[in-house]
Amino acid sequence: MTALAALFGAAWSRAAGWIAAAGAALALLLAAYAAGRRDGGVAQRHATLERAARAREVRDEVDRAVDRSGDALGELRRDWRRR
Repeated sequence: MTALAALFGAAWSRAAGWIAAAGAALALLLAAYAAGRRDGGVAQRHATLERAARAREVRDEVDRAVDRSGDALGELRRDWRRR
């Protein structure tokens, strides 16, 4: 039993440095992934706000054009009246 414990102890002493390095690399990758997701979320919200602002501008432009057009019902009556 002590020989087995000595074998595992020797293996652990050799592998402990590699396991620590692998853990550090994994933590670095996880941090980069989390930062990318956060930045992607911010960019997505920014793009959504830009699209909403553009849609609002188009809607306002259409409303102004409709307001300038005058009496649409009168124009239809005038243009489509039987002569």
